[in-house]
Amino acid sequence: MNIRELAPMLINPYNHQSLHPVGEQHLEDVSGNRIPVVKGIPDFLALEKIGGMNRKYQRLYDSISPFNDIAEKVISFFIDLDKLRSKWMADVEVKPGYKVLETSVGTGWNIRVLPDFAEYYGLDISGGMLQQAVRNMEKWNRSIQLFRGNAEYLPFRDNTFDSVFHVGGINFFDNRVRAIREMIRVAKPGTRIVIIDETAVHIQKRYRKIPFVKGYFNNGTTDEMRALAPVELVPGNMRELEVKLLEHGRMYQLSFRTV
Repeated sequence: MNIRELAPMLINPYNHQSLHPVGEQHLEDVSGNRIPVVKGIPDFLALEKIGGMNRKYQRLYDSISPFNDIAEKVISFFIDLDKLRSKWMADVEVKPGYKVLETSVGTGWNIRVLPDFAEYYGLDISGGMLQQAVRNMEKWNRSIQLFRGNAEYLPFRDNTFDSVFHVGGINFFDNRVRAIREMIRVAKPGTRIVIIDETAVHIQKRYRKIPFVKGYFNNGTTDEMRALAPVELVPGNMRELEVKLLEHGRMYQLSFRTV
């Protein structure tokens, strides 16, 4: 999708002004703020200086992005990852013609197991992960429009998407309340939102034992509390609120429907 086709659904996420294309390499709002488009990916982080935990984990994912898919292939020798992800994605609503957004899309492996009759959009804070996602989509012959940005400031107009989901990452967002409110804002009325992340037990058993990444996962009480389904952060007027555990308690799933 070229930027002229994209522009009508986009906003500057920091001031909510409309965007218009400037050639094929930039989007611009009425205040003159410019968003570069790099190899077809609008880079909204050009307008934000990332800090806090968001910066910490951006560095982690940029660092591991060259090895992410190698790890996926190694694990696939022991576990059917497509089957596993299909179970995770079971409650993500996808119908023909739907606009489906994944925040923290990573290298695109969740999109791989979803039906190809919808329009897919993915946002991630890690440029390294997005570069790998581009290669994966070409390899799998799948189509997705990618964006580099902060999930706490989504660059989309209100009521844009028919389905919104997130897998992994929200536990350690700087502002989980804002991230959830943003998912709700860009979803159409009646949209099902699905949020999946790892539980404290799984983080303890897995990531805190891996030398390269264990420093990113502390042992503090704050981290333990964040690795719980953030039910209290969902606005009280949302419908069909449900929490369940996946994969023998290694993951939680929080889902609800917008009004």
